[in-house]
Amino acid sequence: MQETVHKKTGKIILENALRFSFNVGFSYFFQILFGIENILPSVAMCVGFTMIPGTDLGIRPLPMAITTFVLYVGSGIAAQAALLTPWAALPVNFLFTILILVLSTEPRLMKTSISFLLCFIFCQANPVPPEAFPMRLASLLTGSAIVAAGILIWWKKKHYGTNGRTFREQAKLCAKNHGYMMRMSLGLSIAMFIGMALHFTRPLWISIVVMSLTQIELTETVHRIKYRALATIVGGIIFTAVFAILVPRQYALVVILLIGYLSFFTTEYKYTQIVNAICALNASLVLLDPGAALGTRFLCLAAGILIVLALWGFEKLMKASLRKRDTLLREIPEHR
Repeated sequence: MQETVHKKTGKIILENALRFSFNVGFSYFFQILFGIENILPSVAMCVGFTMIPGTDLGIRPLPMAITTFVLYVGSGIAAQAALLTPWAALPVNFLFTILILVLSTEPRLMKTSISFLLCFIFCQANPVPPEAFPMRLASLLTGSAIVAAGILIWWKKKHYGTNGRTFREQAKLCAKNHGYMMRMSLGLSIAMFIGMALHFTRPLWISIVVMSLTQIELTETVHRIKYRALATIVGGIIFTAVFAILVPRQYALVVILLIGYLSFFTTEYKYTQIVNAICALNASLVLLDPGAALGTRFLCLAAGILIVLALWGFEKLMKASLRKRDTLLREIPEHR
């Protein structure tokens, strides 16, 4: 039995090492080909490659491959609206988020939309000047092609989606989550607007918070708020202790890689968010000092929580108002 446990543990360690190496290699490959300004969108597409091709989503392969192209490449095109004024970008951000959710919300448990939302958020927070946009577009086309090829090849081999949903059926199924879709689209649009209008140094931090905390059920949102706030505090403490006190700056990358590898051994939200907080704070040191990085992180967390809760409250008020209207309409004939 002990030998079996050791073999199983060794297999997990090896698999996680391979997955981690692939993620790092994928991003490094994109950085070499397309420049450092396109590394964050490549991370989102890497997430998509590790999630989507190996999962039966109940969609036909060709529609899913086309969806991949439309949403990844569209993320880069729509995100360029960030070069406009915040007011001009607001409807673009709202409508494109709606498009992502209409095509990828279902099946809900698979969370397919995460990769597409991340790509859009990363592109929006880091728009490129017009002369650099062809390279941004090339990176998105390349990443889309890799993910789409994985879908078409693997799904055909595994017979995934042979009798799956068409575009229309997928959109119709996703549209049933209209409350969630409106909260996510409004929340991200508002977060992006605030980041642009106030010229946040790290505008994606508030958008990521809204994306992460906006869930279909209120109980899950509250659960995530609790653990994300706790994880940000713990991550901030570890970041300060490790990078500001213990580890010299030249060894920071080694420590970040080690922490990133260890994060592959858990999928629990509260632990992954600690790792995300540490890595994000370390990356922000290019632009901010440690104190400013921590302050900005907590400010964006608080703003994101307020946006998410405000939209939940607005939805509750709207539902209550509609119920009251329906009750009044039913009572009118009785008084005639």
